Amino acid sequence: MALLEDLVPRNTFQNGEAFQLITEPSELQLDLTKPDKDLTALKIVLQDRAQAETWLQTQGWLLQWQMEERLYLFKVPVRMWDGTNIPRSHLGMPLVYEHVESVLPQLMQGLFADDPPFMSKPKPNTPMDAARANDQLLTYEMKQADVREQYRLGLKSALLHGAGIWKIGWETYETTRRTYINEAPYQWHGLRDGGGVRIKPKTKKKAVDVKIKVNRPTLEWVNNKYVLVDPGLTGPDIRKGKFVIHINYMTPLDLDKLRGYEGYDIPSLEDLIKLKFPPEEVPRQNPLEQPKLDLFQEFQPQPRHWNSTHDKRNQPLEVMEYWTNDRVYTVLQSKTIIRNEPNPLGFIPFLSVTQADVLGSFWGIGFGMLIGNEQRMQQGVINTFLDDLSLNLNGMFQRVRGSNVQTQQLRMRPGGIIDSDTPEGVTVMKRNPIPIAETQAVLSASDSRAARRTAANESAVQGSMPSDKSSITRTATGVNSLASGTGTRLQSIIEQFSYQVFVPMLDAFHKMNGLFMEADDIDRILTQELGIAYQGDTLDLINAQVDFEMLAGSRLQAKTAMKQNLPLFYQFLLTQPVIDSLAQEGKKVNVSELVKMSFDVSGWPNMSSVIVNKTPQDIAADQQKAQAAQQQQQAQMTHEAQMEQVKTENKGQLLDRASIDKAGELFFKHIFEHDDQIATGDQ
Repeated sequence: MALLEDLVPRNTFQNGEAFQLITEPSELQLDLTKPDKDLTALKIVLQDRAQAETWLQTQGWLLQWQMEERLYLFKVPVRMWDGTNIPRSHLGMPLVYEHVESVLPQLMQGLFADDPPFMSKPKPNTPMDAARANDQLLTYEMKQADVREQYRLGLKSALLHGAGIWKIGWETYETTRRTYINEAPYQWHGLRDGGGVRIKPKTKKKAVDVKIKVNRPTLEWVNNKYVLVDPGLTGPDIRKGKFVIHINYMTPLDLDKLRGYEGYDIPSLEDLIKLKFPPEEVPRQNPLEQPKLDLFQEFQPQPRHWNSTHDKRNQPLEVMEYWTNDRVYTVLQSKTIIRNEPNPLGFIPFLSVTQADVLGSFWGIGFGMLIGNEQRMQQGVINTFLDDLSLNLNGMFQRVRGSNVQTQQLRMRPGGIIDSDTPEGVTVMKRNPIPIAETQAVLSASDSRAARRTAANESAVQGSMPSDKSSITRTATGVNSLASGTGTRLQSIIEQFSYQVFVPMLDAFHKMNGLFMEADDIDRILTQELGIAYQGDTLDLINAQVDFEMLAGSRLQAKTAMKQNLPLFYQFLLTQPVIDSLAQEGKKVNVSELVKMSFDVSGWPNMSSVIVNKTPQDIAADQQKAQAAQQQQQAQMTHEAQMEQVKTENKGQLLDRASIDKAGELFFKHIFEHDDQIATGDQ
């Protein structure tokens, strides 16, 4: 079989060549991504790696991380009483574990209190519908990338070790999805062209494999031991470093999946498999990942550079990715350049957050450093107390031996016997036990100090109330101050995480969608996966300019207030004076947008199922209703006209009768007034 340099001699170099210093200015001139600059790229990667590893080791971070992991596992080494095989007390106090596992759920609940946990504010040139569809697309990609779980792992690392690191990436591959169809044909009752009815047949299941192209962003939590950061970085944001190196171990099958990516020059799968046969290419041991051959070995996996399977296709090879803002190098087995190209993203694809910043340093302070000494003290106190109790229960004796003087140092041990010159014979040695009250006071004070340092308040986080001597819970003000003090410190971590990790991740996902995702992929996700009938141009999603904001803490309270004030808001907008005033200005209230706002603040995801387009039957029914309403209106108008005519005719008749009556009245009045004259004349 062959070694790597025998398979790809063009861009493969001996280790000695890579560690030669760059002394000629010509090596750093022109484009470093050219093939003739592979040796220069390899020198930069390996020498920067050596410098970063040396800095981590000399600063003691490797030892610090190992001690913090031991504290988290709260296991104490077993010790024996001197001169016996009787074990001493070795109880572990899970103080660091309790605080990490108490604060972590609160952080996750604060970050993912709403679904989706973010909102976007579109800029004036971005349609609101495009921004909403883009939010749905990003939410779908977050679920596919398992963002919540990756955040949980990284936040646990930040709480324990002081720093959490994540890597952003993009993956493209084809997979097969099995679907089932009904193979039985439909039947018709009657003539198909003559008004027949189609009858659903009995189900005859048939499996159909459909090829699907997966094209999506990824997010991965990276252990601190596999990331080498620029030693000169003076802040907690990893993106501001000059370079970041990710040490990974990939199998021949993993490397074969990268063959279709632009920029990679990977040997064939057959050649990669040959590397795992004698003389085998052995991955370089990561000095930051030393195997722990002690009592904590039961919790440790096998080192990643070891072969964990006999399948040669799945045995590891070392792969290093070297990222800067303008270029990316990938090195196989520390001697072969398999990728040398400009950085397609334009930024270092790593994110980081610290539990507590240290000015002028990238690495921060975690719970292991904050309260590690408190846990050691508690373990020492409780084990010393139990040892003292064991000595009292299994006391030591003294007996007469003569006048000989002890020639060696005596050690206390349960049931031990000391020879002395006392005349009493065999007696029990008297001891003063350690007071229980003092032991409890020491442990209680230690718990209080630890809670102050980590914000893992007993009542607000751990679910238990303060001690009986505390007066903080006697008043409502005390309870509120207790909860608000803890909430403020936890909110500070959430705010830092939001602006340093979550929002940059959304910006990166949005940017990569424009770089690598096709318009057809976006249409398929929106329609088939999410069921969103987006009517706009898909390019509007890619070109959308939005500002992302996290819905955590105060912003979540603001959204809750929006929900409560929404009815009053609608009532104000839909009042007649507002509508008339807008009409005078040539404007109107967009009721459709108000409906969309209701679904946005409520969080209901099924707006497309509630607000749907009318079917032809609905349109026909509306037309029939309109025609019926028009006919009814015409009939009403005809009826009203007839009634008006009748009223007019009746009014005329009444006027005529009134005129006749008036005339008759005047006639008879005239008769009565001239009655005497008429009578005399007649005589």
